[in-house]
Amino acid sequence: MKENRFRKKIGWFQFVCCLLVIWNHSGNLEAPADLTGQAGLPWRIEYEIMPAIVRISIPCFLMLSGYLFYRGFDLRQLKPKWKRRVKSLLVPYLLWNILYYLGYLIGSWIPGLSQIVNRYHLTPAAGDFLESALFYKSNPPFWFMFQLILLTLLAPALYLVLEKVWSGVLWLAMLLIALFTGEALPFLNLDALLYYSIAAFAALHGRELAEAVWNRKRCFTGAILIAAGLVCGYFYYRNAVVIEIVIGQCLVPLGLWLIVDEERLPRRPRWMGCTFFIYAFHIVPVRLINKLAVALMPERSAFLLMIYAFLPAMAVFVCWQTAKRMKRWTPGLWDVLAGGR
Repeated sequence: MKENRFRKKIGWFQFVCCLLVIWNHSGNLEAPADLTGQAGLPWRIEYEIMPAIVRISIPCFLMLSGYLFYRGFDLRQLKPKWKRRVKSLLVPYLLWNILYYLGYLIGSWIPGLSQIVNRYHLTPAAGDFLESALFYKSNPPFWFMFQLILLTLLAPALYLVLEKVWSGVLWLAMLLIALFTGEALPFLNLDALLYYSIAAFAALHGRELAEAVWNRKRCFTGAILIAAGLVCGYFYYRNAVVIEIVIGQCLVPLGLWLIVDEERLPRRPRWMGCTFFIYAFHIVPVRLINKLAVALMPERSAFLLMIYAFLPAMAVFVCWQTAKRMKRWTPGLWDVLAGGR
Protein backbone atom coordinates (compact mmCIF):
# COMPACT_ATOMS: atom_id res chain seq x y z
CA MET A 1 0.00 0.00 0.00
CA LYS A 2 1.08 3.58 -0.52
CA GLU A 3 2.85 5.35 2.35
CA ASN A 4 0.09 7.93 2.87
CA ARG A 5 -2.54 5.20 3.13
CA PHE A 6 -0.36 3.21 5.52
CA ARG A 7 0.01 6.27 7.76
CA LYS A 8 -3.71 6.99 7.58
CA LYS A 9 -4.51 3.42 8.59
CA ILE A 10 -2.03 3.59 11.48
CA GLY A 11 -3.60 6.86 12.63
CA TRP A 12 -7.11 5.42 12.61
CA PHE A 13 -6.04 2.34 14.53
CA GLN A 14 -4.26 4.48 17.12
CA PHE A 15 -7.28 6.72 17.58
CA VAL A 16 -9.77 3.86 17.91
CA CYS A 17 -7.47 2.19 20.44
CA CYS A 18 -7.38 5.47 22.36
CA LEU A 19 -11.21 5.55 22.44
CA LEU A 20 -11.25 1.99 23.79
CA VAL A 21 -8.77 2.97 26.52
CA ILE A 22 -11.05 5.86 27.53
CA TRP A 23 -14.02 3.49 27.69
CA ASN A 24 -12.01 1.17 29.89
CA HIS A 25 -11.50 4.04 32.35
CA SER A 26 -15.08 5.37 32.14
CA GLY A 27 -16.72 3.13 34.73
CA ASN A 28 -18.51 5.24 37.33
CA LEU A 29 -17.24 4.26 40.75
CA GLU A 30 -19.01 7.27 42.25
CA ALA A 31 -22.50 5.88 41.60
CA PRO A 32 -24.52 4.60 44.60
CA ALA A 33 -23.82 1.06 45.76
CA ASP A 34 -27.19 -0.26 44.61
CA LEU A 35 -26.30 0.76 41.05
CA THR A 36 -22.66 -0.31 41.01
CA GLY A 37 -23.08 -3.53 42.94
CA GLN A 38 -22.16 -6.64 41.04
CA ALA A 39 -25.83 -7.54 40.58
CA GLY A 40 -26.62 -4.23 38.92
CA LEU A 41 -26.83 -3.69 35.16
CA PRO A 42 -24.39 -0.72 35.15
CA TRP A 43 -21.77 -2.81 36.92
CA ARG A 44 -22.10 -5.69 34.48
CA ILE A 45 -21.86 -3.40 31.46
CA GLU A 46 -19.08 -1.12 32.75
CA TYR A 47 -16.92 -3.66 34.58
CA GLU A 48 -17.59 -7.02 32.94
CA ILE A 49 -18.92 -6.78 29.38
CA MET A 50 -17.12 -3.68 28.05
CA PRO A 51 -13.70 -4.46 29.61
CA ALA A 52 -13.79 -7.84 27.88
CA ILE A 53 -14.28 -6.03 24.56
CA VAL A 54 -11.95 -3.04 24.91
CA ARG A 55 -9.01 -4.97 26.37
CA ILE A 56 -7.56 -5.47 22.88
CA SER A 57 -6.63 -1.76 22.81
CA ILE A 58 -3.30 -2.03 24.65
CA PRO A 59 -2.07 -5.14 22.75
CA CYS A 60 -2.98 -3.32 19.53
CA PHE A 61 -1.13 -0.19 20.68
CA LEU A 62 1.94 -2.27 21.51
CA MET A 63 1.83 -3.99 18.13
CA LEU A 64 1.55 -0.68 16.29
CA SER A 65 4.48 0.72 18.28
CA GLY A 66 6.65 -2.34 17.72
CA TYR A 67 5.93 -2.40 14.01
CA LEU A 68 6.69 1.30 13.54
CA PHE A 69 9.93 1.09 15.53
CA TYR A 70 11.33 -1.87 13.56
CA ARG A 71 9.93 -0.92 10.15
CA GLY A 72 13.05 -0.76 7.96
CA PHE A 73 15.21 -0.90 11.10
CA ASP A 74 18.90 -1.75 11.47
CA LEU A 75 21.35 -1.00 14.27
CA ARG A 76 22.61 2.14 12.52
CA GLN A 77 19.24 3.71 13.23
CA LEU A 78 19.32 2.89 16.93
CA LYS A 79 20.89 6.12 18.18
CA PRO A 80 18.60 8.52 16.26
CA LYS A 81 15.54 6.43 17.18
CA TRP A 82 16.50 6.47 20.84
CA LYS A 83 17.06 10.21 20.61
CA ARG A 84 13.57 10.73 19.15
CA ARG A 85 12.02 8.48 21.78
CA VAL A 86 13.56 10.59 24.54
CA LYS A 87 11.43 13.49 23.29
CA SER A 88 8.35 11.49 22.36
CA LEU A 89 8.31 9.00 25.26
CA LEU A 90 10.64 9.63 28.19
CA VAL A 91 10.26 13.39 28.71
CA PRO A 92 6.43 13.41 28.37
CA TYR A 93 6.23 10.36 30.64
CA LEU A 94 8.15 12.07 33.42
CA LEU A 95 6.44 15.46 33.00
CA TRP A 96 2.89 14.09 32.91
CA ASN A 97 3.58 11.93 35.98
CA ILE A 98 4.93 14.92 37.90
CA LEU A 99 2.00 17.12 36.85
CA TYR A 100 -0.53 14.52 37.98
CA TYR A 101 1.30 14.11 41.27
CA LEU A 102 1.35 17.86 41.93
CA GLY A 103 -2.25 18.29 40.79
CA TYR A 104 -3.57 15.54 43.03
CA LEU A 105 -1.40 16.64 45.94
CA ILE A 106 -2.47 20.29 45.76
CA GLY A 107 -6.10 19.37 45.07
CA SER A 108 -6.23 17.12 48.15
CA TRP A 109 -5.39 20.14 50.35
CA ILE A 110 -8.15 22.39 48.98
CA PRO A 111 -11.49 22.15 50.85
CA GLY A 112 -14.27 20.93 48.56
CA LEU A 113 -11.86 19.90 45.86
CA SER A 114 -10.28 17.19 48.00
CA GLN A 115 -13.37 14.96 47.71
CA ILE A 116 -13.26 15.26 43.93
CA VAL A 117 -9.53 14.55 43.75
CA ASN A 118 -9.74 11.66 46.25
CA ARG A 119 -6.00 10.98 46.39
CA TYR A 120 -5.40 11.07 50.14
CA HIS A 121 -2.61 8.49 49.92
CA LEU A 122 -0.23 10.94 48.20
CA THR A 123 2.13 12.91 50.43
CA PRO A 124 4.78 15.60 49.74
CA ALA A 125 7.50 13.08 50.59
CA ALA A 126 10.46 12.21 48.38
CA GLY A 127 9.35 8.58 48.18
CA ASP A 128 5.89 9.45 46.85
CA PHE A 129 7.37 11.94 44.40
CA LEU A 130 9.85 9.42 42.99
CA GLU A 131 7.24 6.65 42.81
CA SER A 132 4.91 9.01 40.99
CA ALA A 133 7.54 10.37 38.59
CA LEU A 134 9.29 7.10 37.78
CA PHE A 135 6.61 4.48 38.41
CA TYR A 136 3.33 6.31 37.59
CA LYS A 137 1.88 6.03 41.12
CA SER A 138 -0.34 9.08 40.59
CA ASN A 139 -1.00 8.34 36.91
CA PRO A 140 -1.95 4.63 36.53
CA PRO A 141 -2.83 4.80 32.78
CA PHE A 142 0.85 5.48 32.09
CA TRP A 143 1.82 1.91 32.94
CA PHE A 144 1.63 1.42 29.19
CA MET A 145 4.16 4.20 28.57
CA PHE A 146 6.45 2.61 31.15
CA GLN A 147 6.31 -0.67 29.24
CA LEU A 148 7.08 1.12 25.96
CA ILE A 149 10.12 2.81 27.48
CA LEU A 150 11.49 -0.53 28.68
CA LEU A 151 10.82 -2.13 25.30
CA THR A 152 12.60 0.73 23.55
CA LEU A 153 15.64 0.26 25.79
CA LEU A 154 15.69 -3.42 24.83
CA ALA A 155 15.88 -2.59 21.11
CA PRO A 156 19.49 -3.78 20.51
CA ALA A 157 18.87 -7.15 22.17
CA LEU A 158 15.48 -7.63 20.51
CA TYR A 159 16.86 -6.79 17.10
CA LEU A 160 19.72 -9.27 17.43
CA VAL A 161 17.23 -12.00 18.32
CA LEU A 162 14.58 -11.08 15.74
CA GLU A 163 16.76 -10.22 12.73
CA LYS A 164 17.02 -13.92 11.77
CA VAL A 165 13.81 -15.80 11.06
CA TRP A 166 14.77 -18.95 12.94
CA SER A 167 15.92 -17.14 16.08
CA GLY A 168 12.86 -14.87 15.95
CA VAL A 169 10.49 -17.83 15.77
CA LEU A 170 12.36 -19.50 18.64
CA TRP A 171 12.12 -16.29 20.68
CA LEU A 172 8.35 -16.01 20.17
CA ALA A 173 7.93 -19.68 21.08
CA MET A 174 9.94 -19.15 24.27
CA LEU A 175 7.75 -16.21 25.24
CA LEU A 176 4.60 -18.28 24.72
CA ILE A 177 6.02 -21.10 26.85
CA ALA A 178 7.01 -18.63 29.58
CA LEU A 179 3.49 -17.20 29.63
CA PHE A 180 1.98 -20.69 29.70
CA THR A 181 4.13 -21.73 32.68
CA GLY A 182 3.44 -18.48 34.56
CA GLU A 183 6.92 -16.98 34.45
CA ALA A 184 7.39 -13.25 35.13
CA LEU A 185 10.00 -10.55 34.65
CA PRO A 186 10.74 -7.62 36.97
CA PHE A 187 9.01 -4.44 35.72
CA LEU A 188 8.40 -5.68 32.16
CA ASN A 189 5.20 -7.59 31.38
CA LEU A 190 5.80 -10.78 29.41
CA ASP A 191 2.61 -10.35 27.40
CA ALA A 192 3.64 -6.80 26.41
CA LEU A 193 7.00 -8.19 25.30
CA LEU A 194 5.21 -10.82 23.20
CA TYR A 195 2.86 -8.37 21.45
CA TYR A 196 5.73 -6.00 20.73
CA SER A 197 8.00 -8.81 19.51
CA ILE A 198 5.36 -10.22 17.15
CA ALA A 199 4.94 -6.83 15.49
CA ALA A 200 8.70 -6.26 15.35
CA PHE A 201 9.15 -9.67 13.71
CA ALA A 202 6.44 -8.77 11.17
CA ALA A 203 8.18 -5.46 10.41
CA LEU A 204 11.53 -7.18 9.85
CA HIS A 205 10.35 -10.23 7.91
CA GLY A 206 6.77 -9.71 6.75
CA ARG A 207 6.52 -6.10 5.66
CA GLU A 208 5.26 -6.94 2.17
CA LEU A 209 2.48 -9.06 3.65
CA ALA A 210 1.59 -6.57 6.41
CA GLU A 211 1.47 -3.61 4.03
CA ALA A 212 -0.10 -5.30 1.02
CA VAL A 213 -3.12 -3.69 -0.59
CA TRP A 214 -6.45 -4.85 0.81
CA ASN A 215 -8.28 -7.60 -1.04
CA ARG A 216 -10.96 -10.17 -0.30
CA LYS A 217 -8.43 -12.85 0.56
CA ARG A 218 -6.87 -10.61 3.23
CA CYS A 219 -10.34 -9.80 4.54
CA PHE A 220 -11.27 -13.49 4.77
CA THR A 221 -7.98 -14.30 6.54
CA GLY A 222 -8.57 -11.44 8.97
CA ALA A 223 -12.07 -12.70 9.75
CA ILE A 224 -10.65 -16.16 10.54
CA LEU A 225 -8.03 -14.65 12.87
CA ILE A 226 -10.65 -12.57 14.66
CA ALA A 227 -12.93 -15.59 15.07
CA ALA A 228 -10.03 -17.66 16.45
CA GLY A 229 -9.13 -14.82 18.83
CA LEU A 230 -12.72 -14.59 20.09
CA VAL A 231 -12.77 -18.34 20.69
CA CYS A 232 -9.57 -18.03 22.74
CA GLY A 233 -11.19 -15.21 24.72
CA TYR A 234 -14.28 -17.32 25.34
CA PHE A 235 -12.20 -20.16 26.74
CA TYR A 236 -10.22 -17.70 28.88
CA TYR A 237 -13.36 -16.41 30.56
CA ARG A 238 -14.38 -20.01 31.23
CA ASN A 239 -11.01 -21.40 32.33
CA ALA A 240 -8.99 -18.30 33.38
CA VAL A 241 -5.87 -19.62 31.63
CA VAL A 242 -3.66 -16.62 30.83
CA ILE A 243 -2.17 -17.99 27.62
CA GLU A 244 -5.67 -18.19 26.09
CA ILE A 245 -6.38 -14.48 26.44
CA VAL A 246 -2.84 -13.58 25.36
CA ILE A 247 -3.18 -15.57 22.13
CA GLY A 248 -6.63 -14.10 21.60
CA GLN A 249 -5.29 -10.58 22.02
CA CYS A 250 -2.57 -11.34 19.48
CA LEU A 251 -4.98 -12.67 16.87
CA VAL A 252 -7.74 -10.06 17.05
CA PRO A 253 -5.55 -6.98 16.28
CA LEU A 254 -3.83 -8.89 13.47
CA GLY A 255 -7.22 -9.84 12.06
CA LEU A 256 -8.54 -6.29 12.31
CA TRP A 257 -5.49 -4.97 10.45
CA LEU A 258 -6.15 -7.39 7.60
CA ILE A 259 -9.89 -6.85 7.47
CA VAL A 260 -9.86 -3.03 7.32
CA ASP A 261 -9.68 -1.60 3.81
CA GLU A 262 -7.30 1.37 3.98
CA GLU A 263 -8.71 2.85 0.78
CA ARG A 264 -12.16 3.25 2.32
CA LEU A 265 -10.96 4.93 5.49
CA PRO A 266 -11.93 8.62 5.49
CA ARG A 267 -9.33 11.33 5.83
CA ARG A 268 -8.35 11.91 9.45
CA PRO A 269 -9.62 15.21 10.91
CA ARG A 270 -7.17 17.50 12.69
CA TRP A 271 -8.33 16.66 16.17
CA MET A 272 -7.49 13.02 15.61
CA GLY A 273 -3.83 13.98 15.33
CA CYS A 274 -3.46 14.61 19.06
CA THR A 275 -4.07 11.01 20.11
CA PHE A 276 -1.20 11.01 22.59
CA PHE A 277 -2.48 14.12 24.37
CA ILE A 278 -5.97 12.58 24.52
CA TYR A 279 -4.50 9.42 26.03
CA ALA A 280 -2.48 11.38 28.58
CA PHE A 281 -5.17 13.88 29.61
CA HIS A 282 -8.44 11.95 29.24
CA ILE A 283 -8.60 10.78 32.85
CA VAL A 284 -9.27 14.38 34.00
CA PRO A 285 -12.51 14.99 32.03
CA VAL A 286 -13.60 11.37 32.55
CA ARG A 287 -13.42 11.65 36.34
CA LEU A 288 -14.98 15.12 36.47
CA ILE A 289 -17.87 14.21 34.17
CA ASN A 290 -18.57 11.03 36.13
CA LYS A 291 -18.65 12.89 39.43
CA LEU A 292 -20.88 15.59 37.97
CA ALA A 293 -23.27 12.96 36.55
CA VAL A 294 -23.67 11.32 39.96
CA ALA A 295 -24.17 14.71 41.65
CA LEU A 296 -26.96 15.62 39.18
CA MET A 297 -28.84 12.30 39.04
CA PRO A 298 -27.38 9.87 41.59
CA GLU A 299 -30.16 7.26 41.32
CA ARG A 300 -30.82 7.20 37.58
CA SER A 301 -29.00 4.18 36.17
CA ALA A 302 -30.27 4.91 32.63
CA PHE A 303 -28.77 8.41 32.79
CA LEU A 304 -25.45 7.13 34.14
CA LEU A 305 -25.27 4.46 31.43
CA MET A 306 -25.96 7.11 28.78
CA ILE A 307 -23.07 9.17 30.18
CA TYR A 308 -20.90 6.06 30.08
CA ALA A 309 -21.83 5.42 26.43
CA PHE A 310 -20.92 8.93 25.30
CA LEU A 311 -18.04 9.59 27.70
CA PRO A 312 -15.24 8.82 25.18
CA ALA A 313 -16.70 11.38 22.76
CA MET A 314 -17.09 13.97 25.54
CA ALA A 315 -13.56 13.34 26.79
CA VAL A 316 -12.11 13.68 23.28
CA PHE A 317 -13.99 16.98 22.83
CA VAL A 318 -12.62 18.37 26.11
CA CYS A 319 -9.09 17.18 25.30
CA TRP A 320 -9.20 18.69 21.82
CA GLN A 321 -10.45 22.05 23.10
CA THR A 322 -7.70 22.02 25.73
CA ALA A 323 -5.10 21.07 23.12
CA LYS A 324 -6.14 23.91 20.77
CA ARG A 325 -5.76 26.49 23.52
CA MET A 326 -2.44 25.08 24.69
CA LYS A 327 -1.09 25.19 21.13
CA ARG A 328 -2.08 28.84 20.92
CA TRP A 329 -1.20 30.09 24.39
CA THR A 330 1.65 27.82 25.57
CA PRO A 331 3.21 26.28 22.44
CA GLY A 332 6.43 25.35 24.24
CA LEU A 333 4.63 23.44 26.98
CA TRP A 334 2.35 21.82 24.42
CA ASP A 335 5.31 20.59 22.39
CA VAL A 336 6.83 18.92 25.46
CA LEU A 337 3.57 17.39 26.73
CA ALA A 338 2.67 16.09 23.27
CA GLY A 339 6.16 14.67 22.74
CA GLY A 340 6.72 16.72 19.60
CA ARG A 341 3.78 15.03 17.86
